[in-house]
Amino acid sequence: MRIILPAALVLAFIAAVSAGAVKIDFFSMSEMERNILFDVRLPRVVLAGLVGAALALSGVLFQYVMKNPLADSFTTGVSASSAMGAVIAIMLGLMPYIPLFALAGGIAGLYLVYRIASYRGRIQPITMLLAGIVLSTFASATISFMKFLSDDAVSSIIFWLMGGFQAATPLKDLILFAVICFSFLSVRGDYLKLDILCFDDTTASSTGVDVNRLRKKLFFAAALLTAFSVGYAGIIGFVGLIIPHILRLGNLVKASYLLPASLTGGAAFMMATDLVARTILQGGQELPVGVITSSIGGVFFLYLLIKRRKELFYFN
Repeated sequence: MRIILPAALVLAFIAAVSAGAVKIDFFSMSEMERNILFDVRLPRVVLAGLVGAALALSGVLFQYVMKNPLADSFTTGVSASSAMGAVIAIMLGLMPYIPLFALAGGIAGLYLVYRIASYRGRIQPITMLLAGIVLSTFASATISFMKFLSDDAVSSIIFWLMGGFQAATPLKDLILFAVICFSFLSVRGDYLKLDILCFDDTTASSTGVDVNRLRKKLFFAAALLTAFSVGYAGIIGFVGLIIPHILRLGNLVKASYLLPASLTGGAAFMMATDLVARTILQGGQELPVGVITSSIGGVFFLYLLIKRRKELFYFN
């Protein structure tokens, strides 16, 4: 797996850069092809990889926080609150400031969930999950209401909510790369603590792990990754669930393997998915990336549900 993932990332990058509405031959590029490659294709492919890496890493971190392999940015409400902030920017006609509004919405949602889930200075994972579901429901209802009120911007809102990388720029790539580096390095020294946290809070505390402080760090790092990803690419679901689950099936369960592998696997997956979105339709039309990831995620988890249904029905 250590060799497969980097190889998959390199292959996905090469395929995504060379293929598209205009096929690029690196050995004999025209002036137009060079402009397409450096001004459009490369920033988009890089942003796709970075968003995939950010979402996969945030999914893993949320799963450690909640001790639930099915937790991700949606179950904590961060994605929905970020999307609500972005929709407000679209309604106000402030398109260049969508990432800032999404970040503000994500931080507001993060703070609300954190305050609800905190009791006497400690985070309660179950309460956090319930608070995230409530926040997601409220944010979705608010977005629907704003779409109802704004006839002129409703098409832009719907298209943005389906996710995509059309608005990629080198500056966005650089900012998201810095956010990923900051988030990853902030938790890189906690691999052993993360493995211990998988048992239970009592065991982790008895070994000297400050469980509450560790959860706070993971929660804020994951929320930061999600907010920037949503701000730059819209709603792209299931990446934080699919990639970590596949890696665990491949026996990458230790944090020292799982976190770096999630970055690589998420980037390769999203580059490949964006390539499919750009090439599956004729005439240069594109499918929203979020539609493809949701379809893959739905089929993937339906397969897991059918394959493991005997393990789920544990009541006799």
